Amino acid sequence: MVEFANLVFLYLFLPIVLLVYHLMPGIKKRNTVLLVASLLFYAMGQPVYLGLIVLLSYVNFLLGLSVEKGKFRTLLLPVALNVAVLALFKYLDFFLGIFGLVSNDGGFLLSMIKSLTNGLNHIGFSFVEPTTALPIGLSFYTFQVIAYMVDIYRGESEPESYFKEFLLYLTLFPKLVQGPIARYSHIGYQLTERKTNYRMVFDGAQRFAIGLGKKVLLADYCGKVVADLAVSQSDGNLIGAWFSALMFFFQIYFDFSGYTDMAIGLGMTFGFRLPENFNLPYTSKSITEFWRRWHITLGAFFRDYVYIPLGGNRKGRPRQILNMLAVWLLTGLWHGAGWSFVLWGLYFFALLSVEKQIMPRLETWKGWLRHLTTMILVIVGWVIFSHTDIASLGKALGAMIGIGGVWAPGLGTRLLNSLPLMLVCFVGITPIPRMLGSIWSGLLGMQKKGKQASVITPGRVVYLLSVFGFICLLLWLCTVSLVGASSAPSIYAGF
Repeated sequence: MVEFANLVFLYLFLPIVLLVYHLMPGIKKRNTVLLVASLLFYAMGQPVYLGLIVLLSYVNFLLGLSVEKGKFRTLLLPVALNVAVLALFKYLDFFLGIFGLVSNDGGFLLSMIKSLTNGLNHIGFSFVEPTTALPIGLSFYTFQVIAYMVDIYRGESEPESYFKEFLLYLTLFPKLVQGPIARYSHIGYQLTERKTNYRMVFDGAQRFAIGLGKKVLLADYCGKVVADLAVSQSDGNLIGAWFSALMFFFQIYFDFSGYTDMAIGLGMTFGFRLPENFNLPYTSKSITEFWRRWHITLGAFFRDYVYIPLGGNRKGRPRQILNMLAVWLLTGLWHGAGWSFVLWGLYFFALLSVEKQIMPRLETWKGWLRHLTTMILVIVGWVIFSHTDIASLGKALGAMIGIGGVWAPGLGTRLLNSLPLMLVCFVGITPIPRMLGSIWSGLLGMQKKGKQASVITPGRVVYLLSVFGFICLLLWLCTVSLVGASSAPSIYAGF
């Protein structure tokens, strides 16, 4: 399972967990419910890796207790161990392929794991064969552990004293698969001191429903258009290639930001405040601004744990460029073990390097021109990101400059049929939905503070009923879309 856009999760797993959780007295018992639910959630997706995650978490718990403030040698083993585990599962086949030790499609580690799974099944277990060698969420898990260890070393956090709370922090199911990357300094105190009220649960349910709608009603349908264009080869010409690129541009945003909304909303229903991960990135007027608004927690991790420790911009321009190169090579590789991801990282490194040189000149441009230029460059970046092999990437980029013709039969019908979806997506990437929500809540008195915030008024009753109806409508529409089918796997779930 390990997907929120899943009927079993929506109508069985989540209601049971919420009910049992809120019936339990005391934070300790509620944490136990959450921990069991999180491990069960993981086991429903990759049961063969559950033991690995628990064991690795226990080892990290012990290593965290051994890290001492200011003593770098105590930090080396924890960081090296977690990087090695991630490298083994995510990059082994990639590097073996570079040296010609496995075929280009890899598969060495996966075949080993499948053999182990079959062996366990022969002695009485019932594990489903994994379809990937990478444990779900391992990249997000690794970065959270590294941040935890480094923060202890810096004296910014104290090590967790109880393994159960530490394991819950790492495996909390709302953020387990695709983040956001929540640092222990942000989450740790919430493990024992959080409080949940009806307003927080209500707001969390609203945020979850909006995220679910983004994923099921927008991202998945954009993905179907992209897939249809690829199957029909209608994306092999100028118009088709840009049409496909635009739809993927929408798909990846509504897919990942939708998941983030669901994760943050779920966290709120359990009393957790998870960090924001998106802030209207497609309104940016520069590549620098875009990366401050997109996947915020990943950018903050590389800034605080790679870029600044390497010297940041404090050691002259050449060293700054070198530090940026290191960050973007790592960013590309973090997203996937393949040359296209390396190229994607280098692409944004080049754009950012040039942008820093000419920013004073860019700031003289009209705002709309800066925004349009930025979005075109981002779209090209997503084209690089979405093609896993260099040959298909070359064809896609060639089509975008007219190699292969301008038009294809049937493309007009696909464009017309997709216009309503594109219109909704265009509105969805702007501040308009936020503005409408803010206006509606303000008109009905939901933004008052202090003693007035708890007063029940007709306007507030109307607001609560309208939002409840909105939540029910989104759930109904998503359910209709999911019945008899399954939501497309989240793009970032594989990272």
